[in-house]
Amino acid sequence: MLRYLLLDFDNTLVDFTETERRALRATFRELFARELTDEEVTVYNRINDSYWKKLERKEVDKEQLKRGRFGDFLATLAIETADVSLVNKAYMDNLSKTIVEYPESAETCKRLSERYPLYIITNGTTYIQRARLAGCTFAPYIRQMFISDDVGVNKPAPEFFEAVVRETGDADPKHYLVVGDSPSSDIRFGRNIGSPTCYVGTAEADSDYRIGSIEELPALLAEIECYD
Repeated sequence: MLRYLLLDFDNTLVDFTETERRALRATFRELFARELTDEEVTVYNRINDSYWKKLERKEVDKEQLKRGRFGDFLATLAIETADVSLVNKAYMDNLSKTIVEYPESAETCKRLSERYPLYIITNGTTYIQRARLAGCTFAPYIRQMFISDDVGVNKPAPEFFEAVVRETGDADPKHYLVVGDSPSSDIRFGRNIGSPTCYVGTAEADSDYRIGSIEELPALLAEIECYD
């Protein structure tokens, strides 16, 4: 029987793709008076995603990710004199102030919170994720946000679950549904701890359940409950 929902944050409850685009463009506008094109933003997205995948595989640490993604991106733009640390810091500050939630998230979280405690599980930087959640209209429905920076490991490491158990006092992974958009992070995390999983999106994912967007989750849970 499901008792708790573990929800991913970025691209599950909030539109991180758009958040990232706005923060990145604001950063390069401020530092270089340069307006990034859609193609250049796509290049950054590809570089950044590759570093996060390396982080999940423990091939780089968080500091190497921060330096590497902007070092590589600045090289593609032929910007050779920039302070990579300064660029990364400006970007992260802009990211913390940029909130683009999916329009259906607030009402969905409200409905879900009437039956389940809601917890967010996210890989990210503490001050950024907490600032962004605080600006979301669905924040009042979230019991707790677990962030990899605080936990000390990144999803999909099963050790991430230990922080959740310390909060809930329930160590049975079958009582949790892991919901997220990343097969390699969210869905694999659920597999690693032995919890049922729900993939949000259209890619291939080895998940127990699948929905197109978070607003479909209440109906799915109602269906699951019928068979419990």
